[in-house]
Amino acid sequence: MKEDLAGGRLPSGDFGENAAWWTIMIIAFNLNSLMKLLVLPKNWADKRLKASSEGFIHIAGRVIERSRQLIVRLSSSYPSTERLFDVRQRIMELALVPSG
Repeated sequence: MKEDLAGGRLPSGDFGENAAWWTIMIIAFNLNSLMKLLVLPKNWADKRLKASSEGFIHIAGRVIERSRQLIVRLSSSYPSTERLFDVRQRIMELALVPSG
């Protein structure tokens, strides 16, 4: 958390703002850990947050609005596109698993 999410530097001198920022940072860290555990390939388990963001979030694409729908068009030649679709499929499969 200290290096990946800037946990070593508090953004303000106000305790309330710092507490809210710290809470959001911990939620982001936990969501990243959960994603690595549940949906990312096993070889991504030890990757840091920067590698995850470069591998999944920073993908070139175009957002198109058509018929009151937002469509994200991705380049099929980008190396991470297929991996992104696999992860998306695993996330959709999680919604089908009964809780409890």
